Amino acid sequence: MSTGELFAIPQGLLHFLYNSGDTAAVAFAAYSSPNPGAQIVDLALFANNLTSAVVEKVTFLADAEIKRLKAMFGGSD
Repeated sequence: MSTGELFAIPQGLLHFLYNSGDTAAVAFAAYSSPNPGAQIVDLALFANNLTSAVVEKVTFLADAEIKRLKAMFGGSD
């Protein structure tokens, strides 16, 4: 993302953001609903096609554990 860009996250969607650059990032968050919806976290994190490297940065789990969980929940690397 560049300066001034924004993104919207649909209600109930698990989300994360990490800075892949080498400079500091600033973010502002705003919520538009008192009802956040629901998300099943284990399926959202491990039954997907996100790379293990991305999931590792979000969860702080070891790569081997992420691959084990992805295999259990049907995700791909």
